[in-house]
Amino acid sequence: MPGNRIFRLNVFSVVLAAMLGWTTPVTAQNASNPVEMGVFPYLSTRALLDLYEPVRVLLQAELNRPTHLFTATSFKNYVDRTQAGEYDVVVTPPHMARLAQREAGYIPLTIFTRELRGVVVVAKTSAIQTVQDLKGKRIATPNKVALVAIMGSQLLRDKGLGNDVYTLIRDVGSHSNAVLAVQRKEAEAAITEYVALQQMPEDLRNSVRIIAQTQRLPHVMFLAHPRLGQAGVEQVRNLLLRFPNTAEGRAFLKISGYEGIRTVEEADMKSVDPFIKELKRLLEAMPP
Repeated sequence: MPGNRIFRLNVFSVVLAAMLGWTTPVTAQNASNPVEMGVFPYLSTRALLDLYEPVRVLLQAELNRPTHLFTATSFKNYVDRTQAGEYDVVVTPPHMARLAQREAGYIPLTIFTRELRGVVVVAKTSAIQTVQDLKGKRIATPNKVALVAIMGSQLLRDKGLGNDVYTLIRDVGSHSNAVLAVQRKEAEAAITEYVALQQMPEDLRNSVRIIAQTQRLPHVMFLAHPRLGQAGVEQVRNLLLRFPNTAEGRAFLKISGYEGIRTVEEADMKSVDPFIKELKRLLEAMPP
């Protein structure tokens, strides 16, 4: 595996890991090895660092093992690294979680209780009122493989924007970048996720308004690589389930807007099966 290096968790390490794609696998035989936790890059690196630091601290303290937080340069890069088994614990949207379960053997642990829904936003001062008004307009999206982008594209087609809707969409790398593109007038609209929107800085969040929303699906999930062993997997699951009962967990859920954490059910995984074919098609069309 290229670039096997370990970084202590700080802004420099997370940024460098995201840029260079470095990570170090954990072997179940050596409990002193670090636990590598990957978070899909839906916000800026700094925002992810701040948001998920309490989870990292929890795992490090309770597992008694160094725990490092990583993200990736893009959704494609994150999926590739997950499929290669580079992370011990992943925080990932449901369709990517299903792919990781099916093709990389990851074990579903927990899920945030708030439902996932895509939203179409425009500038607060924009004259655009409906999805139909977006015909021929520029639409920013975090990435075409993001579940909200896939659902949002279907919503646009269902509202009469045509099958060539992808020609209107411009990938900008993250949910916050998509909304920022609207704020900067680089796009007339953005497709993002409702909870991700609430996690953005207040000035950015308040610069847009919602004109449409997609169907609702299960939200972001935690999964574990089987190399942690059955006992390790169960320990991480139980720690995450107890997290909301701590002061740090309550603060995390309030800030993130995720509401709660529960065990993943098989029905949650099956609910995103209709999107897996499109996810794989889009991934295959992307450059490495």
